[in-house]
Amino acid sequence: MADGASRRSALTPARVLWIVLAIVAIILIAQNSNDTQIEVFGWTIQAPLFLVIVASMLIGWALGTLGVQAWSLHRRRLGDKRADGDKGSKDAKE
Repeated sequence: MADGASRRSALTPARVLWIVLAIVAIILIAQNSNDTQIEVFGWTIQAPLFLVIVASMLIGWALGTLGVQAWSLHRRRLGDKRADGDKGSKDAKE
């Protein structure tokens, strides 16, 4: 039983990564806690700089994810059309 417990408490690469990310997040918050103003489509938004940075990162991540999904769907549909076109050309040759 002691062996199983020590494996659960061991530092895995994933846990180390989470610890490093938490430390970086704490440093980001501590160094960028001043308020800043942003104008978006005529609206003025005032928020701590770290929130603006995190919101920008999340928006970028979301747009990137949507772009990759759209590209994958496009490639999949394009592949299906090519596959159908190949079948038609084989039938035409016979």
